[in-house]
Amino acid sequence: MLGSYAETHKGIKTDVFVAHSVLTAEDFQCLEHAVEGAEIQIHNIKITDRYFSNTPVLERLPEESFYRLLAFRYLPESVERCLYLDPDIYIRKSILSLYNMELGDSYLAAAGHMHGFGNAFNKARLSCKGQERYFNSGIMLMNLSAIRRDFTLEYVLECLEANAQRLLLGDQDMANILFGEKTIFIDERVYNLDEKTFKYFSKRKQYDLDAVARETAIVHYNGKYKPWNDGYKGVLNCFYPEIKELGNAPSGVLKKHIKSFYRITHPTKQQAIVLLGGLVFILVCIFSYMFFGKELVKIVSDPTVFREWLNKFGVFDEIIFILIRAAQTVVKFIPAEPLEIGSGYAWGVVPGMLYCVIGNMIGTVIIFALTKKFGQKIIELFLPTKNMKSIKLFQSSDKIYALLFFLYLIPGSPKDGFTYFVGLLPVKFVPFMVITFIARMPSVLSSTLCGSALAERQYLTSALIFAATIVLAILGGLIYRWYAKKKEKILQSSQKWP
Repeated sequence: MLGSYAETHKGIKTDVFVAHSVLTAEDFQCLEHAVEGAEIQIHNIKITDRYFSNTPVLERLPEESFYRLLAFRYLPESVERCLYLDPDIYIRKSILSLYNMELGDSYLAAAGHMHGFGNAFNKARLSCKGQERYFNSGIMLMNLSAIRRDFTLEYVLECLEANAQRLLLGDQDMANILFGEKTIFIDERVYNLDEKTFKYFSKRKQYDLDAVARETAIVHYNGKYKPWNDGYKGVLNCFYPEIKELGNAPSGVLKKHIKSFYRITHPTKQQAIVLLGGLVFILVCIFSYMFFGKELVKIVSDPTVFREWLNKFGVFDEIIFILIRAAQTVVKFIPAEPLEIGSGYAWGVVPGMLYCVIGNMIGTVIIFALTKKFGQKIIELFLPTKNMKSIKLFQSSDKIYALLFFLYLIPGSPKDGFTYFVGLLPVKFVPFMVITFIARMPSVLSSTLCGSALAERQYLTSALIFAATIVLAILGGLIYRWYAKKKEKILQSSQKWP
């Protein structure tokens, strides 16, 4: 790589920073010899920090591969941009136009790595919805000024810890998570041509070997097959210098990949317990549905059948309903709206609303108690609370009770979902119960009104109330999404990394 750069950039003064942890003085002598006669100064950046030593992909990737993520920390402050280059590339033409391109406020310029399903899958896997494509980290023009402005070592390491079980492609995944939304995409055929990219475009008659010879500046020999070893698979090795003695073909690669994948996805003991418990719970639900579910769905979805079913319990019908409502609040497998409509059908508007809210309050007490005692431990198995945007949104508010009242009041907001997080917030039980009791009434009232009108055979009125409820729920959901995004932006701007 260095030799090919020196050959194609004669007379160009260049600083090459070699970040490493184990290279020796003899190694650097070899590097100096490779660029002898060129105006290239090689800088020895020895890194002793072991920030990435426990990252679960190192069976098949060197720890040094993660150093590029911290170029903003390890390179001198005077370096405002740098072009990161993988060592397994061959430079055929000048890349000065790439190095000098305008970056604006973007963090990177890089080439897309995959097309079609592969690109969509990697973006979805890493939740990189806001970026154009999943990019390859082998050639990256890095805007160090912008990265230093917005990132710190602590943030990168926290992000690494939070995403460790998603890094199937190691540092490349991390680069996409960190910088993907502000990346400029360059033509991979010119600046990052590998065998997969060539195959993709050649199949579509959009690129061939003659085009490579004319236009491609960088050929990237990524993957396990290299032109300096036996067993190369592909056609781009014709552009690599002739090697007199090839190295051995790669072996044991599949084993390393399997071992690495196991380490990445291997659950902790706590996660295994939760996953096992979740599996048992799902099986119980399936079993219950097979034997009782169809009848239960029929009961709660038809107000007439529901009323007839409640009559079987005589004087205990209200108690049975309240308990069902409480269970629905806790587990959310029984739909809420049919219960509320059925309550209005059975007892009228106000009594039906009160029974619904009382049952809801009982369920809320159970959720509140469980999350106060176990909530943080359970949630941290999947997402550390320090990284949970919703928790930060509430904790950052100096009017937390007013905020909770507003969110429980608007139709369409995930009220019971909120309750599971409230136990993690600095709120007192009694004020929380009072505001949720009051705030929940309007949305329940609309459903019991619908049920009461249905009981009196006022079908048009019932339909209008039901339609209005749906519209309000949609509008409420949109208001909630708008409000959450607005608060999130405010929170992000107030917590910019120094």
